Amino acid sequence: MKDIKLFKVLFLVFPFFLILSCSDDDEEVTEEIIEEVIFTDYTITAISNVNSIELDWEDVTVSNKQKVTYDIYVDQVLKVADLTVSNYILENLSADTEYNIEVVAKDKNDNNGLAKGTFRTNINPSPSEFVVTSKDITTSEFTLNWTPSIIEGGDSVSYDIYLNNILVVSDLDALSYVFKGLDAETIYNIKITAKSNEFQTTSSESIEITTLVKPVPSLVEITFKDVTSTEFTIEWTQSNIDGGEGVVYDVYLDDVMIASGLDVFTYTFTNLNASNKYSVKVIAKSNEFETISTQSIEIETNSAPSPNDFTLTSSNIQTESASILWSSLTIDGEGGVLADIYINDSEESVGLTSSGYVFTGLTPNTNYIIKVIARSTEYGTTLQKEITFKTEPLPTTFEVTSATVSPRTTGTFGSAPRVLIRFSDRALLDNIELNGTTYSSYTFAGSDGIMILISDDEYNTLNNKAVKEGIANFSENGVSSSIVFSYTMD
Repeated sequence: MKDIKLFKVLFLVFPFFLILSCSDDDEEVTEEIIEEVIFTDYTITAISNVNSIELDWEDVTVSNKQKVTYDIYVDQVLKVADLTVSNYILENLSADTEYNIEVVAKDKNDNNGLAKGTFRTNINPSPSEFVVTSKDITTSEFTLNWTPSIIEGGDSVSYDIYLNNILVVSDLDALSYVFKGLDAETIYNIKITAKSNEFQTTSSESIEITTLVKPVPSLVEITFKDVTSTEFTIEWTQSNIDGGEGVVYDVYLDDVMIASGLDVFTYTFTNLNASNKYSVKVIAKSNEFETISTQSIEIETNSAPSPNDFTLTSSNIQTESASILWSSLTIDGEGGVLADIYINDSEESVGLTSSGYVFTGLTPNTNYIIKVIARSTEYGTTLQKEITFKTEPLPTTFEVTSATVSPRTTGTFGSAPRVLIRFSDRALLDNIELNGTTYSSYTFAGSDGIMILISDDEYNTLNNKAVKEGIANFSENGVSSSIVFSYTMD
């Protein structure tokens, strides 16, 4: 309803005074009486609206009977002139604003009367308060409802919605709105502004809403079974999640992902190392909420079995060849056992499945160390055995036919103590060893012998030895050999 404000303003009369005139001649003074012009009293009444003021005042008459017109001033600015009626509507005014109004009544001689008044325009009506409520709050969305906002004397109200001070939708004519695609566990400030497009007025209500925490898959329980030296199997209980779709699983071995997105509850690890501790991790994850839960367990593989004990023998040893034999190679476990052969620490042959081996191309009269390594094809474990043998010397015709140790002689043909040794083939001789002393220098004695001069002490030593033997070192057929011979004392 419009408010009507009535204002009364006292009429102000401006009288005309007598005007006295004098002639230039001081001798004679003449008085002229001018008739006073009188305007009837009038006051201004007004009806204020939001953007206009309806003015009204009494009809004014003047004592000189002339026609009266009116000028209207608003805040000392002429708004309209020469009105012939006693009412006027001031339009296009600002709402809730005070205006100073003057109505000037005048005749044709510009005699005038004045009425004043101060009037205020009305306030624009605003949309009424309303109540905002929320529902269906999840991790990523919620719904708002609100009661209608109304406005007096105006058209319908529309709504603008703000999320954290950012305009989301405008000019909405519904009483509900759903927010989607939000972050979980987050506080949101929502403001709804009811607005009147007619009056350009608004009213707002705010509400604060926190989205729900994302649900996390429940922890699984891991167990293991079928542990060997190279593999084991794990099993886990099913993980559940509130308000979401199913859970899938990622499996890690020592922090390395082995399998992803599994929808089963078991996994078997293979090709592992024996006697090794492994860290196993199962991650239950929700693809819908992008949340996870993690459970770990430590599992140690069994030790790998080694090949069983075996025997190793040598046979048929010749000057340039020899044979070795071993018992059956077995293991208490998976896979078979192979034999790797080494001679004097050099690889001879590997991966044998037989139970014997023949060495050829050996050197006559030479010591050899033979190593046989039994190796598991499944576990890589080993067991080794060693054996030594000496190849036979080459057959020879070299012999010591005699060896005599003689004392010192005196006289004309006296000589130092000496050793006289004769051979079947003196040309094959390299040197002689007697009592730990090697003699490479000597004189020939005849066609088949040598003579070695010794000292008296050496003679006495040889004479006193219980076992009177020496060694003749010789070379034949490119092979060096030795024979032991006995000597006699002269």
